[in-house]
Amino acid sequence: KTGKKYGVRIEGLAFERDILRDMPIWHHVFADPKIRRLTNATTSKCLRSKHELQTVGEAEDLAAPLIEMNGRQSSHRPNNQCNCRDCTEIREVTTCEHPHLCMVRSQELLDTLPPKWDPRVEQPEDYEGNFNNIPRLRGEEIFDYRLTTTGGLSEIFRVFTDRNHTPSNDTYIRRIEMNNNINLSIVATDGSCINNGQDTASAGAGIYFTENDPRNRSLKLPQAVGNIKLTQSNQAAELLA
Repeated sequence: KTGKKYGVRIEGLAFERDILRDMPIWHHVFADPKIRRLTNATTSKCLRSKHELQTVGEAEDLAAPLIEMNGRQSSHRPNNQCNCRDCTEIREVTTCEHPHLCMVRSQELLDTLPPKWDPRVEQPEDYEGNFNNIPRLRGEEIFDYRLTTTGGLSEIFRVFTDRNHTPSNDTYIRRIEMNNNINLSIVATDGSCINNGQDTASAGAGIYFTENDPRNRSLKLPQAVGNIKLTQSNQAAELLA
């Protein structure tokens, strides 16, 4: 109840694969509702009891023999008599008598995930480069251009979210070309608000490169964007800047 009161929920444009893989597979909040039907099947009971399957990553690993890697066919054969290395290991470790069926069920569970939450599909992090390796020539702070949330599961929760807004489960792919040609630009930004905290508050921001530079800007924070009302405050002005 407290979480609902303060708008606590999972929200973000994209998440790194480690986070996607750590999500629970059986009670995945963003999975297609048909996952409930798959959950109660006999094969799923084997996945829970013998394979001790709990996370998306474990399901992905179990289903891996079904996937062609770089155009090369897996040695796995689509039947429960398959004696490939993966099936043999599964039988020895879990005592599962139908490894192929469990692989297929794992894949079916993964197929209920929308693109944003499926670690098997193309994700923004594939094109964001290694941000931490960008050289700092003068100790400057580099703008973090990444859409992807990194870290653990605790990093994916947000507070005071808009309950009237439904986040998209589509992926946002931006192909960023990284190169070694570093051209530094020195730019000053600032935001402020007149009558901050009052009903008559008015916020704005400024961007300054050099004198008479055409990129210089003065910006006024709009009262609303679409149906969303924007708060006129110092904090909002700084974000605008």
